[in-house]
Parts: sequence; C-alpha cells; structure tokens
Amino acid sequence: MLAALADSKVPGINSFYSDRAENVHEVLSKQLSRHHFDCGRQTAMDARIYSAEVGSIHLVDLQYGADVAIEAHLSEAHVLVHLALDGETTMWADGEKHLLRRDEMLVSSPDHPLRVHMTSQCRHLAVRLPVAICTEYIGQQLHIPINRQLRFYPGKQGGRELPLVWRGMLHHIGDQLRLGPAIMGNRRVQKQYGMLLAELLLGNYCNSYSEQIALHGNDISPRHVRRAREIIHQSLEETISISGLSAQVGVSVRSLQNGFKHFLGVTPLEYVRRHRLERLHSALLENNGEANVTELMLECGIVNFGRYAQYYRQQYGCLPSETLRKRT
Repeated sequence: MLAALADSKVPGINSFYSDRAENVHEVLSKQLSRHHFDCGRQTAMDARIYSAEVGSIHLVDLQYGADVAIEAHLSEAHVLVHLALDGETTMWADGEKHLLRRDEMLVSSPDHPLRVHMTSQCRHLAVRLPVAICTEYIGQQLHIPINRQLRFYPGKQGGRELPLVWRGMLHHIGDQLRLGPAIMGNRRVQKQYGMLLAELLLGNYCNSYSEQIALHGNDISPRHVRRAREIIHQSLEETISISGLSAQVGVSVRSLQNGFKHFLGVTPLEYVRRHRLERLHSALLENNGEANVTELMLECGIVNFGRYAQYYRQQYGCLPSETLRKRT
C-alpha cells in the first residue's frame, strides 16, 4: 500500500532502503518501538520501509529482506497493530506463540514484551496507535470509566472480518493521503480517523474493556454468546445461574464459558456483574430522590448489597451512596 504511494511520489509518504542492520534498527526504533534484533550470521539485509503519519498515528509498511529475530517492549503510551501482508511470521506475546499469515493480525498491548521472527519473505503493515486515542474513545464516546490498564489479548478477534476491514481502512487512508494531502493534514480529520481505528480495534479484538464495550452494542460474538447477553439484559430481577443460562441458549456450560472469555474477556458471571453495576450506576444518576440505594439495587437484581457496593467502588471509584448523594 505505502510502497505504491511512495513510488508515485505522494507527499508525506517516506521511503527508506538500507542493507545495514544498525540503520534499520535506528529508523524502526523511532517509528514503532524500542527493540533489538538479531540477523544471525547474515552480513547484510535488503530492508524496505515505507511510512506515513496521520496526526499521532504512524503507519509503517516494512520488509527486512533477511531472516531476523526481534525482541521489543512497547511503551505504555502506544498500541501496536501488526497485519501480515506476505510470508509467515512467528510472534510470541503473553507467553503464547502465534503464526501470522497473509491478512492475519495481532495486537501488542502497551508496556508488554514481544518477540518476533520474520523471514526474508515476510512483509508487515504495522500501525502505532496512541493509547490516549483508545481511552478517549472508551471514556468520552462510550462513557466507560477508565479504571484499569488497556490490554489486548493476542489472537482473540471476532472472526476473519477484522483483518480484512483493517487492511481496507488503511488502504482508504492511503488513498486519501494521495488525493487530498491538505485535507488529511487537518487535525480534526486526523482525530476522526484515529477514533474510527480505535473503534474498529476495541470493538472487534478482545481487550480489558470488551465486556463493558459489549454493553454498548458490540455483537461480534457467536450467536450463543449474543443470546446469553440478551437473556442477561432481560433478567434484571432474576437470579442467573450459568447452568440455566447455558441450557436456555443450547450449549454446554464449558462452551458458554469459553465463548464469553474468548470474545468478551470475562466469564458469564463477571458479565452479569458488570451489567448490573452499569444499570445501578445509571439508576443512581437518574434518581430524583424518591428511592434509596437498597431499593435501586433490588430493582437491578442485586441482593448482596455489601459485596456489590465494593464491586461498585472498584469500578466507579466511590460507593453507590456517594454517587446518589452527589446526584441529589
């Protein structure tokens, strides 16, 4: 993508070619993350790197032209999205091994180590996305409290669509850079593209906020998980058991547990808890003073008042009574 734009002399698309490992290391350390790599006994490489910036987002189309082993540790300020364009890349993240083939992707979490092995045939399209864009989308667009570190769970994405849509979106951005570099230089336009990339990533790749994002209409999960969510949302005044829930959606308890963990990053019971806390928070904010905390908890299907008060404080930073007192 970026290579073709560079060949067409599109403004803002940078090209870099080198056969020296130290030069390649210096360029990619600035554009992606601090790292070091080992080329073995090879004395030279045929590295080709094309890059562009859309505001604070860095796009890098890279090919080392040699077999390299890379060890990187992403800063706490950035998320790194890897999309394989050619070859087969081996990556180790969160203690697990992942093989990336054409149009497969992996997301590296902020402040986490990453190991990569790329052959001379491998080519990647990498995007460095600021964590601040992701947390702004979560906090300001979805109104979800930012109360824990953003983390992505490698290999857990909603089917084959996301890598294809992600690649298509990056192609679109490249086309816009070619057609209207002045327009794409507008900060508000750049911010909108950043928010769109954050939404694609956060809504379709399992992360530490997936269960709360799902409450806002994320339906990438399998049918039995979506149906279970619907039942949970409709059963505020009922006690929910996982065995009963799995029977209603027609799968085993294990399948239901695995579906929630893979696509939402939480167990069904944790999802129930999050949902009821969300409903309680909304009820507290909307209360006109006619109901107390206990009554509102009961309306939200909460019967263990003390335990849920602590869950609430963990999620919102204060007790339910404090939220109600501020509201009234």
